[in-house]
Amino acid sequence: MIEIFIIKVKDPGCFWGRITNGFSDLVENANQYQRLEEKMNQLYHRSHEDLEEIKLPVLEQGQICAIYCHELQCWCRAILESLVSSGSSYLAECFLVDYAKHILVKAKDVRRAVDTFWKLPYRAKKFTLFGIQPVTLHIDVCEEKAKIGPTVKWDSAAIQYFQKVAQESEVVEAKLQGVTGDTFAVQLYLTLNDVKVCLNDDLVAKFFACYISPKNLNVEKSLNSSSEVFSISCQKKAQVKKSTGHAALALWSEIVQGTALTILNEEKQGSAGQEAVAQCQQFQENLSRENVNKQCSKITASLSSRKSLESFKTFCPLEKQSDCKKTRLLQFLNPDPSNTESELEFHLQQPSHKMTFDPWNGVLVHSLIKLTPCRSMEMSPVSLDLKKELCKMKTVAPNIVQAYCWPAIGRGCDLVAVSKKGDDPLLYIPPLLTFLQLPSVYSYQPRRNLPLAIIVCPGRQKAHFLCQMLMDLTKSLRSLSLLLLLVGQDPEETKKLKFKECDVVVTTPHSLVRVLQTHCLFFIRLSHLVLDRVDVLFDEAMDEITTILQCFREATNVPERRSTPQQLIAVGKHWTKQMDSLVKENQSDPYIVITAMEEAALYGNVHQVVQVCLDCEKTSFLLTMLDFTSEILQKTIVFSNCTEEVDHVFKALGSNSHFCMKVHEGMSMQVNNIMDEWHKKFNPGTHVILVTTDNYLKALRITDATCVIHYGFPSSWDIFGARLCCMVDNFDNLIVEGSTLQSQSIILLTDKNAPQAASILHYLERTDAKIPKELYTFISDLNNTDDICYEKSLCKYLKAYGICSFVRFRENKTCPSRHKLHQEVDKPRCLSAEKKLPASGYIEIIPTCIRDASSFYGRIIHHRSKWEDPPVSMEEDYLMLLKDMADYYSKENHRKPVEQLVVSVLYGLKEKIYSRVQLIALPQKAESAVLSNARVKYIDSGQTGQVMQKQLLELPAEFQVLPPQAVEFIICSVKPIDNEMDWNPLVSRYIKQKISNKLHIAKIVLALGNTLWLTAVVHMAKLADLKTTLLEYNIRSEIMNSGFGTDNAGHIERLKDLCGTAGLCSPDENSLLKQQLYDKKLKQATLVNDGNYHSVIISEFHSPKQFHVQLVATREALCTLENEINQKVKERDAFVSGSYIPAVGDLCLAFCETTKRWHRVKVLTVLYSKKNYMVFFVDFGTCSCVSLNNVQPLVEDALQLPFQAICCSLFDVEPVERNWNLEIKELEWATFWGKELQVKVIEQNRNDTTDDVCYHVVVRDPSATGSLKLSECIIPKGQGGGPPAILDQLFPEEAVMNSQTGSKSCVCSSVCALLGDQNFWEAIIGALAALLSSSRVCEEIEEQEIICQLCTKIQQSSKDQVLENILKVLCHLSGRPQSLNLMLSSGLALTIERLLASTSSKSALYKIANNLKFSLASLQNLPCLQNGAASSDGSDDNVDVPEDGKSQSTMDHKSFHPEVKWHQKEDRLILNVKLRNFTEHSCKFGRCRVVFSAFVGIKLYMADLELQGSILEEKCSCVTKNEEPVITLFKEEKGEWNSLLKFKNPNVTFDFDYLEEVMDDVYLPIYNDFRSKGQQVIMEPCIDEYGSFTSANDSSEEDY
Repeated sequence: MIEIFIIKVKDPGCFWGRITNGFSDLVENANQYQRLEEKMNQLYHRSHEDLEEIKLPVLEQGQICAIYCHELQCWCRAILESLVSSGSSYLAECFLVDYAKHILVKAKDVRRAVDTFWKLPYRAKKFTLFGIQPVTLHIDVCEEKAKIGPTVKWDSAAIQYFQKVAQESEVVEAKLQGVTGDTFAVQLYLTLNDVKVCLNDDLVAKFFACYISPKNLNVEKSLNSSSEVFSISCQKKAQVKKSTGHAALALWSEIVQGTALTILNEEKQGSAGQEAVAQCQQFQENLSRENVNKQCSKITASLSSRKSLESFKTFCPLEKQSDCKKTRLLQFLNPDPSNTESELEFHLQQPSHKMTFDPWNGVLVHSLIKLTPCRSMEMSPVSLDLKKELCKMKTVAPNIVQAYCWPAIGRGCDLVAVSKKGDDPLLYIPPLLTFLQLPSVYSYQPRRNLPLAIIVCPGRQKAHFLCQMLMDLTKSLRSLSLLLLLVGQDPEETKKLKFKECDVVVTTPHSLVRVLQTHCLFFIRLSHLVLDRVDVLFDEAMDEITTILQCFREATNVPERRSTPQQLIAVGKHWTKQMDSLVKENQSDPYIVITAMEEAALYGNVHQVVQVCLDCEKTSFLLTMLDFTSEILQKTIVFSNCTEEVDHVFKALGSNSHFCMKVHEGMSMQVNNIMDEWHKKFNPGTHVILVTTDNYLKALRITDATCVIHYGFPSSWDIFGARLCCMVDNFDNLIVEGSTLQSQSIILLTDKNAPQAASILHYLERTDAKIPKELYTFISDLNNTDDICYEKSLCKYLKAYGICSFVRFRENKTCPSRHKLHQEVDKPRCLSAEKKLPASGYIEIIPTCIRDASSFYGRIIHHRSKWEDPPVSMEEDYLMLLKDMADYYSKENHRKPVEQLVVSVLYGLKEKIYSRVQLIALPQKAESAVLSNARVKYIDSGQTGQVMQKQLLELPAEFQVLPPQAVEFIICSVKPIDNEMDWNPLVSRYIKQKISNKLHIAKIVLALGNTLWLTAVVHMAKLADLKTTLLEYNIRSEIMNSGFGTDNAGHIERLKDLCGTAGLCSPDENSLLKQQLYDKKLKQATLVNDGNYHSVIISEFHSPKQFHVQLVATREALCTLENEINQKVKERDAFVSGSYIPAVGDLCLAFCETTKRWHRVKVLTVLYSKKNYMVFFVDFGTCSCVSLNNVQPLVEDALQLPFQAICCSLFDVEPVERNWNLEIKELEWATFWGKELQVKVIEQNRNDTTDDVCYHVVVRDPSATGSLKLSECIIPKGQGGGPPAILDQLFPEEAVMNSQTGSKSCVCSSVCALLGDQNFWEAIIGALAALLSSSRVCEEIEEQEIICQLCTKIQQSSKDQVLENILKVLCHLSGRPQSLNLMLSSGLALTIERLLASTSSKSALYKIANNLKFSLASLQNLPCLQNGAASSDGSDDNVDVPEDGKSQSTMDHKSFHPEVKWHQKEDRLILNVKLRNFTEHSCKFGRCRVVFSAFVGIKLYMADLELQGSILEEKCSCVTKNEEPVITLFKEEKGEWNSLLKFKNPNVTFDFDYLEEVMDDVYLPIYNDFRSKGQQVIMEPCIDEYGSFTSANDSSEEDY
């Protein structure tokens, strides 16, 4: 393409212009013409001494001269055209050759042209539009018809239109098509309003011109007439056989057009030449002999280029070979409509089946069309602008695959290309964009804003990369517009799409199918469909690609689209079976290019055979395979890796009477003789064998082999492919139906080829080869023996989605990360010296670094094992670290920058706060340490960034002890749509903006290393006007609602399987007792809590707190089931020992060595060192280690009986020490083994981790005298603690239940007697503490004598457990005021003070003593109580009771709780006690406790409030306002309290008059029901269908 500047337009067949830019040598040099003008002006303007020297003596027509132009005011070069008489003188009409102007000058002013001034070519070039001629309306008067036909003269409207668009055009470009004399025939392209238009086609479209047939165009080129008469005569003669030409030939690029014209000239020169010679003879009398000789010499030269000399001599236009080629070309091009379809079919012959193979470049081309590859950029069918852009991208010449593909794409052929560079978009983009720049080709397309070309990419990232490349290449192509089309699963979003100016669309298969579902006319203008990485597209989106191809066929297979391009381009790196149907069903005469030879063998359907053997047996296997007879000729090549192998194989085959030849490095002189032998014609049934090495592959150039045997394993894929291409002639032909050629490749795989076995296996899986099981076993064993590098990080795709996404793309077969777990490496790490990363429960987190939509880094704020548990702070150590770092760096001498930085070392960094960072990388170039940046990672937030090196500070060792606080969190059970590897940036950006630095609540489902997998990650918010906590959003729901995320159901299950394989225990939310083999819920035998005794037998005894029993009622059924199981196991014939490999949590059968029987078991762990399994016998409760050979799957009906092992725990028995004595198990086992016992359920609970139920029971032996209880055998012997038998006798359960009590004096005396026994008093106190804290409340022991003895016993013991039991009993007895008076009179207050001083504040004893201290202190300010206490005699055990009724009422143990309403501010709490007319009030303040008491009349009101937080005791006050007590409590730390009390109190409620002052609450309420034995009733929140937290105990008021 050249750029021109149009100077003058005469008509479309004659106009002048200057060539201003382009690759042509004709481009003008403006400086040269400027210097020429200056020299001419200098010469002709000066006054010459002899003017006659520059004057022309004689003026002749056609003479060159120099004249002065007054309009231009300069001397110009000119050609004298004519002389005109004007009065007494003559005027000369001259043509200015540099300006294309005609002017008249006086003849005397014409000067002679100096030869030096004519060395430069004419600046104004003459052009004509190529391939078109003017048309006009021809009227036939006789037939009364009118039709448009060719003419000689251009219409004035056409000339005016040409002149108008030439003036308005922004850029004028031309493609040179030929030169005739001084006239250049061009295709002219004008840019109007950023739209490039071919003027040749535009004139034809507006019916100003018509195309010239290539046949007539050839004639006109051969007969270049110099006279108008000859030109008109030639045109009239040509009109006899003229027909309208086809537009395609004129629009093709130079390479394609040149190829077509070459073939056309070769086949048509005979007939065209005859016509030309006849015309020459007819008009030679009107021509000069010189012109005739020139024309005849041109014709002779053109005719001499014919292939056949005989054809040249005879000039036979109907020769068979020439006519065959001509009709084949016309069938494809059909530029001449005179050749009808029936005539083309008549002359059509069968195309050639043979493939084109280039052994030197390794290229296989299969097509009916022969195209010449473009070896250079000048020969390529790429526009000039694209060539410039490609040069900027350092693409100076097409590579081998581009050289073969570009001509086919530029010609408009369907293309299938398979190459190792199949993922490079430059393989098809440049010629495709060049084709799209021809708007006239698409002039018949519907006028819509819909695409002409669609490029389908395998993924979002490739689509973005390709779109960016297209934008870079089309910067100068203003007429093309691009669109990146990526839509999610939201149909409403797809419906809202508006397509404006989208000539080229880049998309993915799933997005394109979604668009087609809503926009049915999206393909109405589509002409080019490109499938990028077609092999991956078929593997990942087979259904979507099938739908796209079907829509493309339906859109293009209509009569209106036959004149428009219909092109399907498919490029990839591998050949797949699905591409066979693509070639056969969706492409018309495809052009197939394969540069990967191993893939060419797949295309050619080479049959692969694999033989696995030992290296020593390889030769015998070879002889066995070659020992066969065939009815056809067989040519086999045996490839070896060295010369010694060649000689060995040749000798072995020769001894076995095979016709064999060999070639290796030592036989270079005999290669020609051996090849002559190879190419000889052999009889059918002959078997020719050649043994050679890979070094002679290219030299031999064999392509007709029928079998290749890889005796030596190929060292690379290139060698393997080159071997297979020795059978190219026998490859199947997909283009021609019925091709049945068959070739075979045999691979001998031995034990020495172990490293290459895995690489060849994937290739064989893509063929129809039968792969031996030994190969799979061999590779599996090889993988198991490989050492795993546990220093690598766990694969991020495995963590995020449960499966590694690298396996989707064949070029990344090996992921660089780790895919197996290890017990030590992947166990949850420590967050501090005392705290580990939680593996289960609920956590509060703050995301700090968002990596993508489903994974981010953050810190754990709080953790609770169960929802009802109070939150435990997880960042105390981190907050202390920040405070210490701030204090340390507050000193100026500690803030000095580090002089020498070391990678991977921790440093301090000051920004808003001081942070710990790890240096990741330093700049490679040596720069100033002050100004250069360093890349660091914030180990406590997970972020990475660039900081200046001078900002890094030395970090002391004490600040490096705390492990990094940044934890990786992954949202489970969600993944990107369309099998994408990474999240769409739009979703990741949206999630980042939504969750960054906000508090979230989540539940942990799995923990490995530094990663937690979370479910239900929610952000809570409280309404401003209501006391209601609502769920603001759920992160997983936000991802799903975006349309770019989908459910990933098997995510956690796959990770748990890996944990089970590695022996890592993972919490199971839904219990491991789910048996997937049988679709029914598994059941467990139960004990009914009905107050009755049940007959059982102890099957396993670990300790009094853990043993298993079996119900006597179901033992017979269990025995029957086990007999059936053992019988069915014996009858199994198909079972192979060791073939069944169970996973952790599976239910199966295991063989017990003790009983010699098969039992039902559950797999607990896997021991890989010995391939053993730790199993739990579900019917007996025992655990045992069994080998893999002793494990079998469950038989049919094995689960028809519930599991019989019932877990039990002995009620009210605790060990003396922390652990039970081992003698207890032997004692109890020997005493009760095999006996039928009776158990009664007291209570039961469920283990949240294992989902097992444990029953707390009382066990007795009915066979013993008095029904001996199991606890009675443990406690009296000092092996356990609990209520002894005498307490059960004093307070029998039946008496308590029926309200039947014994004599109070008798009971008290018995208890006092027991307390006085020095051997048993500690056990008695422990039993009393356990008895009083249970449901068996006995008021008989609440007497003063017992209280006095307990106060005395505090000073007699130093054991914490004993003291704790005494204080528990005293706390229980302190409910009455007279009991408190007895404690005060016994000196208990002073004893408590001493005990608190000597006890740690974190111990349980300290908390109990502190509570008792507040109970005593609450009565010190009550006068009546103090008087009562004073009136009692310290030496007397009894208290004097006052006689008046008021004192009697005061001494009553009953008290009332006042109504309390509270509200809060930022720094204080205000409590309004709803009492009026009160007297003698008192208020005591503790750090976490407030005790208020007052009298109203004779009633005592007391409020003992245990606060949820801490207060400042010295600032608190109690005053009277509006006749009511008002208590003001100042908070120790400012902030919002979610509740006042630690436990709910129905008498304490929130004051709703102050509701507007309440801030948002991030905590969920905990419900405490005091009506159920003082235990908390916790309802775990769940997420309902509307996305909100709900609970079964929802209340309109806040719980406290």
